[in-house]
Amino acid sequence: MSEQSLQVRCSNCTFSFDPLEASWCSCLVPTRSLVCPHCLRCFCKASHQYKQSFWAGAPETLWDQRMELHAGAAHLSGEPSPDPKNLARPLVLVVEDDPQIQRMTAEAVDELGYGHLVARDGMEGLELARRYGPDMILTDALMPRLDGREMCRLLKEDPATSGIKCVVMTGLYTRTHYRNEAVSRFHVDDYVHKPVDFNQLRALLQKHVG
Repeated sequence: MSEQSLQVRCSNCTFSFDPLEASWCSCLVPTRSLVCPHCLRCFCKASHQYKQSFWAGAPETLWDQRMELHAGAAHLSGEPSPDPKNLARPLVLVVEDDPQIQRMTAEAVDELGYGHLVARDGMEGLELARRYGPDMILTDALMPRLDGREMCRLLKEDPATSGIKCVVMTGLYTRTHYRNEAVSRFHVDDYVHKPVDFNQLRALLQKHVG
Protein backbone atom coordinates (compact mmCIF):
# COMPACT_ATOMS: atom_id res chain seq x y z
CA MET A 1 0.00 0.00 0.00
CA SER A 2 1.52 3.34 -0.98
CA GLU A 3 0.44 6.96 -1.30
CA GLN A 4 0.38 6.57 -5.11
CA SER A 5 -1.61 3.34 -5.12
CA LEU A 6 -4.00 3.40 -2.19
CA GLN A 7 -6.12 0.34 -2.84
CA VAL A 8 -6.78 -2.42 -0.32
CA ARG A 9 -8.96 -5.50 -0.57
CA CYS A 10 -11.83 -5.80 1.92
CA SER A 11 -11.50 -8.80 4.25
CA ASN A 12 -15.24 -9.43 3.98
CA CYS A 13 -16.43 -8.80 0.39
CA THR A 14 -12.93 -8.78 -1.23
CA PHE A 15 -13.68 -5.62 -3.25
CA SER A 16 -10.91 -3.02 -3.35
CA PHE A 17 -11.22 0.49 -1.93
CA ASP A 18 -9.10 3.53 -1.07
CA PRO A 19 -8.49 3.47 2.71
CA LEU A 20 -7.86 7.22 2.85
CA GLU A 21 -11.37 7.83 1.57
CA ALA A 22 -13.03 5.32 3.93
CA SER A 23 -14.75 6.01 7.25
CA TRP A 24 -13.63 4.64 10.59
CA CYS A 25 -15.90 2.16 12.36
CA SER A 26 -17.68 2.75 15.67
CA CYS A 27 -16.65 -0.54 17.32
CA LEU A 28 -15.76 -0.44 21.01
CA VAL A 29 -12.19 -1.62 20.54
CA PRO A 30 -8.73 -0.25 21.43
CA THR A 31 -7.94 0.25 17.74
CA ARG A 32 -10.80 0.94 15.34
CA SER A 33 -10.65 -0.15 11.71
CA LEU A 34 -11.89 1.19 8.38
CA VAL A 35 -15.33 0.57 6.89
CA CYS A 36 -15.47 -0.89 3.38
CA PRO A 37 -17.64 1.41 1.20
CA HIS A 38 -18.95 -1.62 -0.74
CA CYS A 39 -20.24 -3.95 2.01
CA LEU A 40 -20.20 -1.39 4.85
CA ARG A 41 -18.30 -3.81 7.11
CA CYS A 42 -15.16 -2.99 9.05
CA PHE A 43 -12.30 -5.40 9.58
CA CYS A 44 -12.28 -5.48 13.39
CA LYS A 45 -13.24 -9.17 13.23
CA ALA A 46 -10.85 -10.01 10.40
CA SER A 47 -7.98 -12.43 10.94
CA HIS A 48 -4.86 -11.33 12.79
CA GLN A 49 -2.89 -11.95 9.60
CA TYR A 50 -5.09 -9.55 7.62
CA LYS A 51 -4.80 -6.81 10.25
CA GLN A 52 -1.06 -7.26 10.56
CA SER A 53 -0.60 -7.10 6.79
CA PHE A 54 -2.87 -4.05 6.48
CA TRP A 55 -1.10 -1.95 9.10
CA ALA A 56 2.36 -3.11 8.06
CA GLY A 57 1.73 -1.63 4.61
CA ALA A 58 -0.32 1.39 5.64
CA PRO A 59 1.07 4.81 4.61
CA GLU A 60 2.09 7.42 7.17
CA THR A 61 -1.05 9.46 6.45
CA LEU A 62 -3.25 6.58 7.60
CA TRP A 63 -1.15 6.03 10.72
CA ASP A 64 -1.56 9.73 11.54
CA GLN A 65 -5.34 9.41 11.22
CA ARG A 66 -5.29 6.38 13.50
CA MET A 67 -3.22 8.15 16.16
CA GLU A 68 -5.46 11.22 16.05
CA LEU A 69 -8.59 9.09 16.33
CA HIS A 70 -7.36 7.35 19.45
CA ALA A 71 -5.71 10.32 21.10
CA GLY A 72 -6.86 10.83 24.65
CA ALA A 73 -8.13 7.26 25.11
CA ALA A 74 -6.38 7.05 28.47
CA HIS A 75 -7.55 5.20 31.56
CA LEU A 76 -10.45 6.82 33.36
CA SER A 77 -8.87 8.25 36.48
CA GLY A 78 -10.21 7.25 39.86
CA GLU A 79 -12.94 9.54 41.11
CA PRO A 80 -14.79 9.82 44.42
CA SER A 81 -17.78 7.50 44.71
CA PRO A 82 -20.77 9.34 43.25
CA ASP A 83 -23.94 9.96 45.19
CA PRO A 84 -26.61 7.49 43.95
CA LYS A 85 -29.07 10.38 43.76
CA ASN A 86 -26.85 12.13 41.21
CA LEU A 87 -26.63 9.20 38.80
CA ALA A 88 -28.84 9.22 35.72
CA ARG A 89 -31.20 6.30 35.27
CA PRO A 90 -31.43 3.82 33.67
CA LEU A 91 -27.93 3.10 35.00
CA VAL A 92 -25.38 0.90 33.21
CA LEU A 93 -22.32 -0.50 34.95
CA VAL A 94 -19.42 -1.07 32.54
CA VAL A 95 -16.96 -3.69 33.83
CA GLU A 96 -13.83 -3.81 31.65
CA ASP A 97 -10.11 -4.11 32.40
CA ASP A 98 -8.91 -2.62 29.10
CA PRO A 99 -8.79 1.15 29.81
CA GLN A 100 -9.46 2.20 26.21
CA ILE A 101 -12.46 -0.10 25.74
CA GLN A 102 -13.69 0.94 29.18
CA ARG A 103 -13.56 4.60 28.23
CA MET A 104 -15.11 4.17 24.78
CA THR A 105 -17.95 2.00 26.10
CA ALA A 106 -18.73 4.44 28.91
CA GLU A 107 -18.78 7.36 26.47
CA ALA A 108 -21.06 5.44 24.08
CA VAL A 109 -23.47 4.56 26.91
CA ASP A 110 -23.52 8.21 27.94
CA GLU A 111 -24.10 9.35 24.36
CA LEU A 112 -27.11 7.02 24.13
CA GLY A 113 -28.66 8.81 27.11
CA TYR A 114 -28.03 6.32 29.92
CA GLY A 115 -26.23 6.86 33.20
CA HIS A 116 -23.02 4.90 33.72
CA LEU A 117 -20.47 3.69 36.22
CA VAL A 118 -17.18 1.95 35.42
CA ALA A 119 -15.30 -0.86 37.15
CA ARG A 120 -11.87 -2.23 36.27
CA ASP A 121 -12.47 -5.88 37.18
CA GLY A 122 -15.08 -8.29 38.50
CA MET A 123 -14.40 -7.62 42.17
CA GLU A 124 -14.85 -3.88 41.70
CA GLY A 125 -17.91 -4.55 39.55
CA LEU A 126 -19.43 -6.75 42.25
CA GLU A 127 -18.94 -4.03 44.85
CA LEU A 128 -20.43 -1.28 42.68
CA ALA A 129 -23.38 -3.43 41.62
CA ARG A 130 -24.27 -4.13 45.24
CA ARG A 131 -23.84 -0.48 46.20
CA TYR A 132 -25.66 1.21 43.33
CA GLY A 133 -28.05 -1.40 41.92
CA PRO A 134 -27.56 -0.65 38.21
CA ASP A 135 -30.26 -1.59 35.75
CA MET A 136 -27.77 -3.40 33.53
CA ILE A 137 -24.17 -4.61 33.66
CA LEU A 138 -22.06 -4.76 30.52
CA THR A 139 -19.00 -6.83 31.35
CA ASP A 140 -15.96 -8.38 29.74
CA ALA A 141 -15.72 -12.13 30.23
CA LEU A 142 -12.04 -12.55 31.12
CA MET A 143 -10.58 -10.21 33.77
CA PRO A 144 -8.15 -10.39 36.70
CA ARG A 145 -9.24 -11.16 40.26
CA LEU A 146 -12.79 -12.14 39.24
CA ASP A 147 -13.98 -12.67 35.69
CA GLY A 148 -17.21 -11.24 34.34
CA ARG A 149 -19.07 -14.52 34.12
CA GLU A 150 -18.43 -15.44 37.74
CA MET A 151 -19.38 -11.92 38.81
CA CYS A 152 -22.72 -12.36 37.03
CA ARG A 153 -23.32 -15.69 38.75
CA LEU A 154 -22.73 -14.19 42.19
CA LEU A 155 -25.09 -11.31 41.47
CA LYS A 156 -27.81 -13.52 40.00
CA GLU A 157 -27.71 -15.87 43.01
CA ASP A 158 -28.16 -12.97 45.44
CA PRO A 159 -31.86 -12.01 45.81
CA ALA A 160 -30.84 -8.37 46.33
CA THR A 161 -29.15 -8.13 42.91
CA SER A 162 -30.75 -10.96 40.91
CA GLY A 163 -32.90 -8.53 38.92
CA ILE A 164 -29.92 -6.74 37.35
CA LYS A 165 -29.59 -7.53 33.64
CA CYS A 166 -26.14 -8.98 32.92
CA VAL A 167 -24.58 -8.93 29.45
CA VAL A 168 -21.20 -10.58 28.86
CA MET A 169 -18.91 -9.45 26.01
CA THR A 170 -16.13 -11.76 24.85
CA GLY A 171 -13.59 -12.06 22.08
CA LEU A 172 -12.35 -15.48 23.20
CA TYR A 173 -15.25 -17.65 24.36
CA THR A 174 -17.21 -17.46 21.14
CA ARG A 175 -18.27 -21.07 20.52
CA THR A 176 -21.87 -22.11 21.09
CA HIS A 177 -21.12 -24.24 24.17
CA TYR A 178 -19.60 -21.22 25.90
CA ARG A 179 -22.80 -19.25 25.29
CA ASN A 180 -24.89 -22.13 26.62
CA GLU A 181 -22.66 -22.39 29.68
CA ALA A 182 -22.94 -18.64 30.29
CA VAL A 183 -26.74 -18.91 30.37
CA SER A 184 -27.08 -22.17 32.32
CA ARG A 185 -24.18 -21.89 34.79
CA PHE A 186 -23.54 -18.16 35.12
CA HIS A 187 -27.17 -17.04 34.50
CA VAL A 188 -26.30 -14.19 32.14
CA ASP A 189 -29.10 -12.44 30.23
CA ASP A 190 -27.14 -11.99 27.00
CA TYR A 191 -23.81 -13.04 25.52
CA VAL A 192 -22.22 -11.09 22.67
CA HIS A 193 -19.01 -11.35 20.70
CA LYS A 194 -16.46 -8.55 20.64
CA PRO A 195 -16.02 -6.16 19.07
CA VAL A 196 -19.40 -4.60 19.84
CA ASP A 197 -20.26 -1.61 17.68
CA PHE A 198 -22.39 1.42 18.54
CA ASN A 199 -25.56 0.06 16.91
CA GLN A 200 -25.22 -3.28 18.69
CA LEU A 201 -24.80 -1.46 21.99
CA ARG A 202 -27.92 0.60 21.33
CA ALA A 203 -29.89 -2.57 20.56
CA LEU A 204 -28.66 -4.28 23.74
CA LEU A 205 -29.62 -1.33 25.91
CA GLN A 206 -33.06 -1.04 24.33
CA LYS A 207 -33.63 -4.79 24.68
CA HIS A 208 -32.69 -5.10 28.34
CA VAL A 209 -33.30 -1.65 29.80
CA GLY A 210 -35.62 0.13 27.39
